[in-house]
Amino acid sequence: MMKPRPRKLNLFLIFVMLLLAYPSCSLSAQTKGEEEMAALEEVLGTNVNFNSDTLALVARLDSVKLLAEAERSVPLKWAYYMLMADGFSIAFDRVNPITDRYYRLARELVSSPKTRELLQVGLMRQGYYHFIYRDVSRAIPFFLRADDMDQEVDLGKVPNITENYGFAAGFYSFIGNQAKAREYLQKALPFAKNPSRKRIDMLNSLGVYSVKDSLLEEGNRYFKLAIAAAKSAHDSVWMGIITGNIADIERKKGNRELAIKLLLENVSLSRKFGETQDAMRANLELANMYIAKGEPEKARGHVLDAQADMAQKPYYLPYMMESKRLLSKVAGIQKNPQEELKYIKEYLQLKDSMDEKLDFEKLQKVAYQWEVQRYAQGLENEGLRRRKDLQTYIYFFIFIVLGLALILLLVNRSKNRIMYMNAALERDQLELSYEKQLVDHELEALNRSLQEFTDTIKQNDLTIQRFRNEVIQNLDHFPDRQELFNDSLNKMLEKQVMTEERWVKFNDIFERVYPGYLAKEKEAYPRLTDYDFRLISLMKLGLSNRSMADLLGITLEGVKKAKQRLKKKMERQ
Repeated sequence: MMKPRPRKLNLFLIFVMLLLAYPSCSLSAQTKGEEEMAALEEVLGTNVNFNSDTLALVARLDSVKLLAEAERSVPLKWAYYMLMADGFSIAFDRVNPITDRYYRLARELVSSPKTRELLQVGLMRQGYYHFIYRDVSRAIPFFLRADDMDQEVDLGKVPNITENYGFAAGFYSFIGNQAKAREYLQKALPFAKNPSRKRIDMLNSLGVYSVKDSLLEEGNRYFKLAIAAAKSAHDSVWMGIITGNIADIERKKGNRELAIKLLLENVSLSRKFGETQDAMRANLELANMYIAKGEPEKARGHVLDAQADMAQKPYYLPYMMESKRLLSKVAGIQKNPQEELKYIKEYLQLKDSMDEKLDFEKLQKVAYQWEVQRYAQGLENEGLRRRKDLQTYIYFFIFIVLGLALILLLVNRSKNRIMYMNAALERDQLELSYEKQLVDHELEALNRSLQEFTDTIKQNDLTIQRFRNEVIQNLDHFPDRQELFNDSLNKMLEKQVMTEERWVKFNDIFERVYPGYLAKEKEAYPRLTDYDFRLISLMKLGLSNRSMADLLGITLEGVKKAKQRLKKKMERQ
């Protein structure tokens, strides 16, 4: 996500308001369009990463919503929907119905031909949203629809084109269509500032995608352009990464010594600037080359260096597996059968996990090919239908009466086709909406339950306090009933005290109404006791000291002292 830029965003919002309020200003149409695009892109760059705090997200974007509504600005309203979708995606960290809803609202808003660029971007972003959460089958239709619009859009009107076309490129590269990935990056490249990290990244990606298609010379050309841009930008990190990619080409061309030299340079630069993952890949490649040269000790050293950089994360699995394979090779060259067998066993264990992952990715790529064929078949069928419709229109002139009937039929069929095309995108909406309603109702009930508990406690506290006052007032008149009064008061207090069973039920409701609240407190203050967290829960509800004293079965002074102790504990941690 983008870095937060609240002050800058407010300035742009003011600018947008002025621009929309004074359309007759002396700006040329081109200049005005550029300024409006800059403002829209700035709004789209708003930070929406508030983790799970959706209230902060809504508050952050409220200014965008209000301005969009006040000025009746379709682009700003669309941007608001996009940002809300991104924010809730981060909050839930998964595919979720709220994000889906905002994407749907955005699509409906920009269905006009005048806003086709925004529609295309929205489709790409929604497709990428499904893709990053490994829901590839649902991502495919969005990217196909976006690609279908490619000839209709004005590239100059596509907001944040380098980022959004980069999403499409990443997806197409994943499913194995490197040519399509390069096509999107080539279209976006003229809009990337020179020099800039974004332009360097795009040139490097073009090189990588070319090499994946065995277009070594083309890949080398892009890498040289990328490293020239990195030198202009004085970006040593990218220089190291690109050097490693050039080394891969030289290796494939048989220039081993040059490849080794370049990889050593890659490791040095990556180490210097903290790019451990890139250094890891380069070290593994160096180990391969030294094994080929018959220098096992050097190979072993580079493997161990690579392993030192490997984090225990799923996407590091291929590298860990490769390191075990290389170490078994080294052990074999050094005539160490026990060590060789050890590394082979470790390699095979990792391979089992890797095979499962690869099988899943293969299935996803097969699903893409199937979807492409189905989509193409749908377009072909649509073309056939249109040709038949043309023939039908000719007969309309001959058979007017029959033609009227056919027109009605064709209208109904057209509606059915539209419904069919949209069904793939909207098929889960009703189910998700229902699920959301259930969640909302449940949360509402829990909030109500907690509020009723709080209100009851406060009301009981008032009742007890009034009874206390009455006892005090009547002691002089009824001294013989003092014990009876005290017994009645004690019974009232006993009913107010929270039993262990009541605490369990209360804690369950509290955790569901305020998810993660106590967990965060426990993480921040690990030395606090269960009693401390009970006190924190009651304080969160805004109860008075008297109410908390009655619930905890202690004196008012005891509550004050407990709060003081809690404050000191939290200050010490």
